[in-house]
This record gives sequence, structure tokens and C-alpha cells, in this order.
Amino acid sequence: HCTFCIVPRTRGAERSRTIAEIVSEVRALAAQGVKEVTLLGQIVNLYGRHEFPSVAAVVGRGPAVTHRHYSKSPFVQLLEAVSAIDGLERLRFTSPHPIGFRDDLIDAIAHLPKLVEHVHLPLQSGSNRILKAMHRTYTAEKYAQLVDKIRAARPGIALTTDIIVGFPGETDSDYKATRDLVEDLQFDNAFVFRYSPRRETPAATMPDQIDEATKEVRNQDLLGVVNASTRRANEKLVGTRIEVLCEGPSKTNAARLMGRTRTNKVVVFEAAKNRVGELFDVAIERANGFSLYGTPVA
Repeated sequence: HCTFCIVPRTRGAERSRTIAEIVSEVRALAAQGVKEVTLLGQIVNLYGRHEFPSVAAVVGRGPAVTHRHYSKSPFVQLLEAVSAIDGLERLRFTSPHPIGFRDDLIDAIAHLPKLVEHVHLPLQSGSNRILKAMHRTYTAEKYAQLVDKIRAARPGIALTTDIIVGFPGETDSDYKATRDLVEDLQFDNAFVFRYSPRRETPAATMPDQIDEATKEVRNQDLLGVVNASTRRANEKLVGTRIEVLCEGPSKTNAARLMGRTRTNKVVVFEAAKNRVGELFDVAIERANGFSLYGTPVA
């Protein structure tokens, strides 16, 4: 477990519902008109690893593709089963761990049309020394390679992440490694957190705790990098038409409606009627750092 996380202690051992049980629930929701579901797990891509078997599978499609045999994880089996449900239009999952994000899942991202073009992939730090102290068990280089593979599998996919600044022992050079990696990878968005100790976690008693002032400086600096990256990603969408699932009134203007794209971007628009639960295209006319604005065209 991560040295900063209290969740395993408060929630206990991981438990996985059966594929049949989940499919039954989603099928009932789809019959009621639900168009999008999110599969939620603490480490969702490790779903069922202790309870259910993997099955043999092949990576690749078509005679021109070089086929590679691999083992299909229970999570990918679940994604395929839920994707096959009639009436369901969109499927999301959160949050995976870079460890366990294997070729079978990347293949599913490439070939399951209902699986949306968005992956939230927690990074936490760009410093290998800090990643080791966090017990994240991957390196910054391996993380970047995984990002490249995901983007190659599904062009246009949106990637978001979580990052912690001010972890115990984080030096200026450690922070710079994180900043440089975030700048290089150009996430669509990121949640940046100042490290906060949780009682009875290993990190809470580590030496070299970082003072709050330093945490805040790093937090604000990294937010600046992330916000610029988010703004660039959103501005690329101005002038395009994007499918939106309407969720309800805008949180900042109740006279307008808002919805989400398949890439999990918020779109605000005006409509003559309540269109909650509908899927339709919106012409994107402008963007800011966090939202898109446009007019429904269908």
C-alpha cells in the first residue's frame, strides 16, 4: 500500500463483486434510460485479481496485425461484459494504478467503442526517490512510457492525474523532477494536493517533514503549470463539434445547462428545454481554463 494512504486501514481488504452481479445492475440501469456508468474501485484495474481467473486472449485485430498472446484480466473481462449491454452509450472507470495497467487493458481502450476517451492515471510524483518512499513501485520513466502507449492506442484520449507536493523528504530537485514531468506530459487536467499526514500511516512519521509554506509555494507553482496545460487542451477544441451528455444546470449559472464530453470535459450551453440525460453535439465556441462553451447543434 502507499505510505501516505489511510484507505486500506479504514476500509479493510479489497473485495470484488462478481461480473454477473455488476452486469445485472448496469443492465437494469440501462433499461431505465441510464446512458453512462462509471466502474469505481480503489485500484480498479486490479479488480478481481484474487477472486476470479484470468483468461487467454490475443492482442491485435485483423490479418495484417501481429498477434501477441496474453492473459486477459478479470477487469478487462468486466469492461467487455458491461460494454456489451444494450442501451448503454458510455463506460468509464476510475481510478487505476500504473502497476497492473497492462497490454490487455490498453487493447480494450483501443477497441471498445463505448469505453470513453479518458483515463485518470495517478502519478503522485515525478521523482523516483519520492515514488519509492511513497511505495508506488514504478518509476517516472515507466509512467511516461505507459502514457505514450495509452495515447498511441487511442489518439485524442484525455489523460488526467493526481499529484502530491511536499511529501516528506521532497527536496527542491525532487519537486523540479515532478514539475518537469508534468510539463512534458501535458495532462488535460490534474488534481494537485499538498501532502497532509494521516495518523497511523508510515509517511506520517517519516523524517524531513516539509513545512506548510514550502508546500504551498510548490502547490501554487504546479497549479500554474497544470492550468496552462488544461487551457491549451481546451483551446484546441474551439471550432469543433463534440458529443455531450447533459447532466443538469451549470453550477455557475443556473440559467444554462452543462454536460460532459467523452473526454470528461465540462461543456456549458444554453438550451430551449431541459435536456438532462440526452446525448447531442455541441459546437464549441470558446474555452477557458476549466470549461468549454458552445451551442447545441442537434
